[in-house]
Amino acid sequence: MSPIHRISVSSSRVLQRLRTPSRLMSLALLCGASVWAQVGGIAPKFLVDPNSPKAAAQITPGSEQVSVTTGKDGITVNIAGGAAEYPGFFIKPETGSSWDLTPWGRIEARVTNLGTGNLQLSMRVDNKPDGSSGNTEATTIKPGETKTLKVIFGYSYGFKPGFQLKPGSIQDILFFSAGKKDVARAFRIEDLQASGSAGEKPPVDPGTVRIKPENGVLLGKGITIDAAKQVVARGTAKADVTTDGALRIVFTGGSKPESVTFKPAQGSWRLTEAFQVQVKLKNTGNAPVTPSVRLNSKGGNSDTITAATPLAPGAETVITVPFAAVVSPVLPTDPKQEVYSKGTWSENNWEPKTGTGTKFTSDWAKGVVITADKTPGAKSLVVTSIIANVPQSDIPAWVGQRPPVDSGWVQTLNENFDGDAIDLNRWNVYTDNFWDKRTHFSKDNAIVKDGKLVLRYEKKTGYHNDDPNDKKTVGKTDYACGFADTYGKWRQLYGYFEARVKLPKAPGLWPAFWTMPDRGPEAGPQWARADTKKGGMEHDILEFLSGWGPYRYNLAFHWDGYGKEHKSAGTPYHYVLPDKDGYITTGVYWVPGLSIYYAQGKEVLRWESPRVCTVPSYIMFNMVSGGWDNQPLEDAKLPDDFVIDYVRVWQRKDLASPLDGPMPNKGLPSSVSSE
Repeated sequence: MSPIHRISVSSSRVLQRLRTPSRLMSLALLCGASVWAQVGGIAPKFLVDPNSPKAAAQITPGSEQVSVTTGKDGITVNIAGGAAEYPGFFIKPETGSSWDLTPWGRIEARVTNLGTGNLQLSMRVDNKPDGSSGNTEATTIKPGETKTLKVIFGYSYGFKPGFQLKPGSIQDILFFSAGKKDVARAFRIEDLQASGSAGEKPPVDPGTVRIKPENGVLLGKGITIDAAKQVVARGTAKADVTTDGALRIVFTGGSKPESVTFKPAQGSWRLTEAFQVQVKLKNTGNAPVTPSVRLNSKGGNSDTITAATPLAPGAETVITVPFAAVVSPVLPTDPKQEVYSKGTWSENNWEPKTGTGTKFTSDWAKGVVITADKTPGAKSLVVTSIIANVPQSDIPAWVGQRPPVDSGWVQTLNENFDGDAIDLNRWNVYTDNFWDKRTHFSKDNAIVKDGKLVLRYEKKTGYHNDDPNDKKTVGKTDYACGFADTYGKWRQLYGYFEARVKLPKAPGLWPAFWTMPDRGPEAGPQWARADTKKGGMEHDILEFLSGWGPYRYNLAFHWDGYGKEHKSAGTPYHYVLPDKDGYITTGVYWVPGLSIYYAQGKEVLRWESPRVCTVPSYIMFNMVSGGWDNQPLEDAKLPDDFVIDYVRVWQRKDLASPLDGPMPNKGLPSSVSSE
């Protein structure tokens, strides 16, 4: 055994025995940084000494529910039951405004659960104390169990790429707990340290690998196939790969279901630049065969597409599987009162009816599944190519000219963004930012040019709403964007609302076209006027997470507030082709008891229910960063734009009311913060 190896083993054993922070720090001083250097690392930096009289000054509870004591055993935390959703506490540097942790790659805390129930604990490491610039990890610790909770700089929530934390300027560390609010919790932090090496990366989980196929070719000329990893035959089916890279399949015609799946060599395919998969097959058997193809993904399966006619011996065909659902999703009027054959449903999150829509996710495609008809006898196929590509768009001529449903219509809004500035009699360019904590809205980023409104997202330091005194939501941040809504200036009850937009491409962006209720000044402040309870509703006509690629966006309805009674319905699995200029024309047909979303002239989501919105609503366009399923923001790919070509609204003559159109208080300042 070499001297270095002996030091490594000895240090490891001592570390296991000496578990309290004071003993660990003593060991670090005793061994010296040279020992850690010899074993290939840098000595940990302990961020708080709980045995020091100065430790208490570093800790700030987040609410009265949280009490913290320090001592030789560590930092002991007791959380009483109470109103806080996520009770916790902050730890800040002993001296100065931040820690410089540049030499290290992570922060880790060893935590023991002192309570009688499972402890759901999160640790967030921040560059800014408002939570806008941090990385978070979470774990569940059983009663009496000790775990080490780690945050690797630049990664969050399962060590996925996240905000690019600056290790040289760590301002605080937040610990907080989730779970039932009335349940008391207790735990002890036995040490808290910066550890690892600068630039540390988490180990790669093979399941998270996503392969972007070159030119969309999954199988075909020039593609090397590892049959042992990529071909799975089920039932009595057989499959192998020919010398020229084709997939050879034999269905025996047995009584058990047969299928062959062609999948990535590892993880998933990332098919965000495609809209469909085309599978070219040849019948190499002696009998006709009717093949079918579907796509598997992390979210769910695509529709199964079957050849239109049986394939004769020696004949070839191409089966095209679209990512978009063949039957557009239809929401249940009320799943509690309908036959809901999915087997489960959530009272607060309604999904489309069985047989409508799909859950296919192109960014996590896991396989191409090939089956055949069940007629007796063996059947042989050769798959010569599998290619993900984009077809030509086909948009009806009426799009942009009229609503999709024939009736007696009157156009009530025709905003073409003429001139060189946004019309402040119709639009606000300021509001609170409820969506992320790092984007400030600026009038300079709401640009009117060439007959279009451009909401530009860029890295630019400034104050929210261009107001140094506005600190209600984000204050001063490093990212700016434009904003536009018609709150207090224009609204309408029912009708057809449409916009033609071009989406950004930079990862991590979250633009949207939506409506919210506006009950008018007599209802009080904005939160009351825009309440989604009592007949109000949020219409998410287009909600885009740029990490999904250019062809997919979210459609949704939200109602009954945003607390525990909040309900939603919709689909995040909608795919649409932009027109030849890269624009998507999308809208909502909204009449009593019915809302239908349209994209490029096609119906894409329908909900018929007495609960459909009955409150006049205003129009909103915004873009922030993040979202619930996005990629990290990349500064190098900014600035990027959310472009609105036009906004058009029609009203059915029989539904017109005095509540429609410009509001009496139009012309107010473009900020609504006064309310």
